[in-house]
Amino acid sequence: MAAMSRRFAGILLLLPGLWIAPATPAASLSGEVEVWEPVSGQPVKLEDRSNAVIFVAGFVEPPAKGAEPKLAQHNKSFSERVLAITVGNKVEFPNEDPIHHNVWSRSPARPFDLGLYKAPETHELDFPAPGIVTVFCNIHPQMIATILVLPNNRYFVTGPDGRYRIEGIPPGDWPVYAWVEGAQPIKQVVHFAGNGAVTLGFRLLLQRIPLRHLNKEGKPYKSYSGD
Repeated sequence: MAAMSRRFAGILLLLPGLWIAPATPAASLSGEVEVWEPVSGQPVKLEDRSNAVIFVAGFVEPPAKGAEPKLAQHNKSFSERVLAITVGNKVEFPNEDPIHHNVWSRSPARPFDLGLYKAPETHELDFPAPGIVTVFCNIHPQMIATILVLPNNRYFVTGPDGRYRIEGIPPGDWPVYAWVEGAQPIKQVVHFAGNGAVTLGFRLLLQRIPLRHLNKEGKPYKSYSGD
């Protein structure tokens, strides 16, 4: 699984291409993601298809203006299991718990260590390069999140129904990726025409996801009780 994540992270590093200003008219992309899991050797379709990410690659654009993305620490969990952002975004990491957390990552795309802090303290971090950033807490091993740093703003993170819609895609032939944690990503090259509406479905097959990981020193956590 780690090797698969590294390969996909390598793909993300190669994604940025020409800068393209949002074109008018622009195309849209919509559809549904199916997520399947092997059960007793047979694939079973999951009812909850949350946190799959569909994104359009091949061109770059600056982050959308507005509130900064946030990955909060709350009730010994991260507020998002998957957070999709654009290269150049800054992410806020507020601690909303009355206890200490230590948020960190060793992902090559953006290694960091925010140190110990508790509510109401917050930290902010920039993400200048594309890639996959897996985020942990050095105190609570159950706290895991993934930040996908993407080349442009044309992406969508699914809810339980697996449906998605992406607007404002400039005309061209662009690769479209479907990703979900624990599955091999899928790529399709799609032709987008001005004012065109494209419908595209994806089927992602989960593989085994290791439940345990080491802390930032490369050692086992003292407890896996979640305390």
